[in-house]
Amino acid sequence: MKNSYKWLIALLVIGFFGVSGLVLAADVPKGKEVLKLNSIKGKKGPLKFPHAKHVKEFKDHKGKAIACKTCHHTAKKNAKKVKKCTACHVAEGQTQKEHKGKKAAFLALKKGKKFNKKTVIFHKTCIKCHKKVVKVNADAKKKKIDKCKGCHKKK
Repeated sequence: MKNSYKWLIALLVIGFFGVSGLVLAADVPKGKEVLKLNSIKGKKGPLKFPHAKHVKEFKDHKGKAIACKTCHHTAKKNAKKVKKCTACHVAEGQTQKEHKGKKAAFLALKKGKKFNKKTVIFHKTCIKCHKKVVKVNADAKKKKIDKCKGCHKKK
């Protein structure tokens, strides 16, 4: 009998923290529902990032909700203490910042006078995920989220 109670208590605790984790993940701070990403000047112009939709509506390539930590890799359990990417990642030529003894990657590396689009940190993070989602989601394929024009609108 004692072991069955332990399992019941464990399931209740896991269930509580699992549900509360989902509630935290669904919270997007006011004013951050849609973000304008313009850290790196490029010919495609700024990107309007549907932050709230990524958290509340969109799913990852496994069909699961997208957790804050998926993109905000340094986030703690409390999603309200999330830093902007630019808090650690800076433009090439600026002094690199460190996190846990490791230098943060640059936002992008220059190739001559322009930024090399393959090195843009957002591209590495976002496109990798978008390509996975397109492989398993026909609706995402129709929206061309794995193509530049799917996110970047003309200037």
